[in-house]
Amino acid sequence: MTEGCIRAAVDAIHSTPTKAVVYLSGGASQALGWLMSLPGASNTILEVVVPYSKNSMTQLLGKVRLLNPACSLHSFFSFLIYGYSYVINTFQSMFGKAGLPVLGVGFTGSLATTYTKHGDHRFYLSTRTCDRLWTSSVTLLKGLRTREEEDRVSSHFLLKAISDACKVSATFSSELYESEVPDEYERQVDEDEELQQIIDGKLCMKIYDFSGDKDTASERMVILPGSFNPLHDGHLRLSEIASRERPSCVEGDIMALSLTSDIPINTEW
Repeated sequence: MTEGCIRAAVDAIHSTPTKAVVYLSGGASQALGWLMSLPGASNTILEVVVPYSKNSMTQLLGKVRLLNPACSLHSFFSFLIYGYSYVINTFQSMFGKAGLPVLGVGFTGSLATTYTKHGDHRFYLSTRTCDRLWTSSVTLLKGLRTREEEDRVSSHFLLKAISDACKVSATFSSELYESEVPDEYERQVDEDEELQQIIDGKLCMKIYDFSGDKDTASERMVILPGSFNPLHDGHLRLSEIASRERPSCVEGDIMALSLTSDIPINTEW
């Protein structure tokens, strides 16, 4: 992949409204340089986290999940869920746009190093948007590339994955050998699954875009959040005041988690 193609891809990514958080360890470091060194990086990159040591990985994920935390499927998917949840939870309200496209990116790799590895040289890569989950795993042929060359191959994959997630057209040429076939998987994420992730604590909110002509003024409601257990005079007073603005259009929003204790709440309005 030429430098011109890389620049064109990065420029196209930065021209989109997508905001991304990237969690990366063990490779694809050149992709970060490409993304950050060209003008417009702040249009796309909200945060990049590189937990490289075992202690850093443990601190991020909460515990050692496998014997090789730097490149394992469990840690990889933890990266992805953590990154997507973080960008939703932390940055959505900052920009104040419910329809703002956000992207979580997870990458973990085990590439060539200063000693001969017993296991494969491989990497896992995935992107998550509001409606799409895409993953890919690649096992590289050992001994055919330097560490820098393996890092460049994985960097191309990372850049292409971000381009695809941002829905931009970019020219990429594979630097893999014929036998190095990526194992890719893609599926759409439906609303029920996102709501289940809220219940499971993996996400803290579900973003809905109410812009445009999706509803009329008469259909809009006032939503009052709370546990409503017990329902007291303060709740009723709030409902009364809100009803003056939207008669018969006031609803209670029961939170899945307590704001103070993180204990699941099972209550009714």
